[in-house]
Amino acid sequence: MYSVLCLVSCFISLNGMSQGNNLEIPDINMKLRTEARAARQAASVAIHYLNYHHGSPHNVFQLHQLKKASLEIMVNEGRKYHLKFEVRNGRFSNVTKFCTAKVLFYKKSVPDTVLKCNFKDSDGFKEDYEFYLNLRKRMDPVVGYNIPDNFGFIAPETRPIWQLAIVSASYIMWQKSTEVMKYNMAQIQEVHQQIRTDEFLQFTYIVLLHEIPSQEIITCNMWVMWQPKQSPNVKYTCLPSPTESFSEESEFGRPEGME
Repeated sequence: MYSVLCLVSCFISLNGMSQGNNLEIPDINMKLRTEARAARQAASVAIHYLNYHHGSPHNVFQLHQLKKASLEIMVNEGRKYHLKFEVRNGRFSNVTKFCTAKVLFYKKSVPDTVLKCNFKDSDGFKEDYEFYLNLRKRMDPVVGYNIPDNFGFIAPETRPIWQLAIVSASYIMWQKSTEVMKYNMAQIQEVHQQIRTDEFLQFTYIVLLHEIPSQEIITCNMWVMWQPKQSPNVKYTCLPSPTESFSEESEFGRPEGME
C-alpha cells in the first residue's frame, strides 16, 4: 500500500510541476498529460534546441501541438522527458512538421537534448540567401533599436534581423532552461552589424529575455556569426537574475547531443 501511495503522489506532483522532492525514488516511467506544465516545459526546451540547430532568419519554429509525453525518473541522474510533437514555421501557420525529442534535466547542467524531425534544412533557404547577399553588399552596416517597438511592431525589413536573434538566443535559452524555469525572447534593445571580409555575417545584439515564472527580464549581450545553411556561432554574457548567483558565459561552438 505504501508503494502505491508513493507512486500516486509522485505522479500528481510531476503533473502539477511541484518542486523540492528529495525522496529516493526507484526508476520509473509514467505517462504525462500533454497539457501538464512539466511536459510543456520540456517541449519548450526542445523547441529552443530545434531553433538553434535548424532555424534561420526566415525559418523560426513554434510548438503547434504536443501529441505525447512521458517521464522517466532516473535515480542519481535526472528526469528524462520523452516527447512527440508537431511544430510549425511562424510564416506558415497551416504547415506542420513532426518531431520526437528526449530531454534530460540534470541538477546542475544544461538539459541534455536529443532531437529528430521529419523535415530538411532547405526550408527558407532562398530567402535566407537573398538576405545574406544583400547584407554582404551593404556599405553601411545594419543598426537597429527596440525591435519590436513598444507597440509590438516589427518593420518587414527588420524581421529577418529579429528572427536571427531568436534563433541565436535559442542557444542561450536552451542552456539556461530548467524543469521550472522557462525563457522567451522579448526584445532586441540594440543590434549592430560588424562588417567582415570573410564569408560570415556578424552582429552584436543586446537582447531581453523573459524569465518564467519569475517574470524577470534578463539582459544579455550576444555576439553572432552566421551564414546560410549553418547554425549561428554564438557567444554571450547575461546579467544575473535574482534567481541566479552569478553570470553565465559560453564560448563559440555548437552544443552536442544531436542525433
